[in-house]
Amino acid sequence: MKAQIFSHEKLIGTTKLQVGDESMGHVYGEFFPTEIYYNDIQQAVWEFWVSNKPDYSKWDSFKWNVQLDNGCFISAMGGFEFGDFQEFPDEPKRIDIAGIDRYIIQDFILLEEPKPFVEEPWGAISIEQKKSFEEELQKELGTEINKKSFFNLFGKANHDKHVLSDFEMMALCRDQRSDDVLFRINKQGFDKQFAMVHLTWRGYKEDEGYPKVQLYKDYDDFKYSRMYPDKADWEH
Repeated sequence: MKAQIFSHEKLIGTTKLQVGDESMGHVYGEFFPTEIYYNDIQQAVWEFWVSNKPDYSKWDSFKWNVQLDNGCFISAMGGFEFGDFQEFPDEPKRIDIAGIDRYIIQDFILLEEPKPFVEEPWGAISIEQKKSFEEELQKELGTEINKKSFFNLFGKANHDKHVLSDFEMMALCRDQRSDDVLFRINKQGFDKQFAMVHLTWRGYKEDEGYPKVQLYKDYDDFKYSRMYPDKADWEH
């Protein structure tokens, strides 16, 4: 499936992904850069490859995002790599993505006619909306405030800590009728992979119990428990 590659909100290239190792959640494809890649990213890619001690914090600061043609953003637990070497400027460039969800490979990449990512009233989101939803959730969780809390410095418990406070989160899609947003979540040892969050859009840390959250074991759980019932209501 074709996909767009972003750094923050900037489109840096395109690709057509194929499966490398399904068991490892690995996909790859030839990478076709935009001018933004050449101007803002390429030098960092070259430096990353030749460094004896790659700076992964700098690498992660580019905020890589990949969105499939059907609107699905890829969660890559194993990270992103660009095959672009300064000493071989004329060679085709490549992108490798590891640790992606199995449903993405099975439903979207392996199939000749990929399944839709979401169905109405749920809809795919743009890269700008994705960033906006993620930033708003961080504000409502008070994540940055909690990290800097005087009490946290002394190890005291934060009794109003939200269930999602310690998770990595990525916005995926939204209910067009409301402010419900589906997030892919990740935390070691936690068995739920998705969370539907009802954002309040107040722009600051919410009271205890807010924003409201519904957790789902996997994407199929979300589809059958929420999306398909919503679709039936929408159509009738």
